[in-house]
Amino acid sequence: MKYQTRERKSAFIHVNDTGRPGLVCGAFHALSYYIGCPYKCSYCYLQGTFRGKVDPVVYSNRERLLAELDEWLAQPGHLRLNAGELEDSLALDGVIPLVDDLVPRFAAQTRHKLLLVTKSANIRNLLKHEARGQVIVAFSVNAPEVSERFEQGAPHPLKRVRAAAQVKEAGYYVTLRLDPMIPIEGWERAYATFLNDACAVLTPDQWTLGTLRYFPSLPGWARRLGRDSSVFSYARERFGGDGRMRITFDLRAAMYRLGMREIGARQPGCPVRLCKETVDMHREVGSQQQGCCYSQAMGNGG
Repeated sequence: MKYQTRERKSAFIHVNDTGRPGLVCGAFHALSYYIGCPYKCSYCYLQGTFRGKVDPVVYSNRERLLAELDEWLAQPGHLRLNAGELEDSLALDGVIPLVDDLVPRFAAQTRHKLLLVTKSANIRNLLKHEARGQVIVAFSVNAPEVSERFEQGAPHPLKRVRAAAQVKEAGYYVTLRLDPMIPIEGWERAYATFLNDACAVLTPDQWTLGTLRYFPSLPGWARRLGRDSSVFSYARERFGGDGRMRITFDLRAAMYRLGMREIGARQPGCPVRLCKETVDMHREVGSQQQGCCYSQAMGNGG
């Protein structure tokens, strides 16, 4: 697995506040255990965040990272720590001891929650530990037709779903993130088929739905990296609240309605939440405006 190493000078934990006027999204704490991602998704926001330098960077001063984490865990309240905002939480696990370092620390206390976000099916180390209700694992999935075109190097989406089923069986709180939904030709059939297949494998604790969104500078970075920038042609409507380009409102609403309908028919009662969507969209599709996708997960406050 290709990666670089260097010492981190800044703090490992920071507050990420993506909330903007008209957008339903709350602040959260993020841990940069490492940064970057080995997968080559065409739409990945890290291409812009790191100005094209997306190869994983692993920090050499791990002891300071762990000391900072222990200090964070000692604070009062009930907080969530996202260890998958600037990295894929599981893609390098085993090469680096992310799971072995983080999961036991969170399992040893009862107030704060750990969030791992991944496109990986690399779950071996997760299955060694007892989460004790303190760890959320969010598997990012998509229709296979979309993944084949725009998620180079990532495991097949149904392989991720099967991995998620094992992780839930092991006692973790598991969410499936169908995000970003992209309206390729035949998207209705592609997403309906995928949801039927996924629901037959696993009823997660929560579904999250999101659609393609990106800052205007991102296509340029994707082209510089040699990735398929045609993905950005699906989203041409700019939202003033955060400046991202989005799929047109009516088409986004149709995609969310399909997802909510298919999930509701197969897994009635399973929560379905929207990611980084507008207040108007929540009203349009009848979704509760609950802030961050994970703000209510496991009873945690946002």
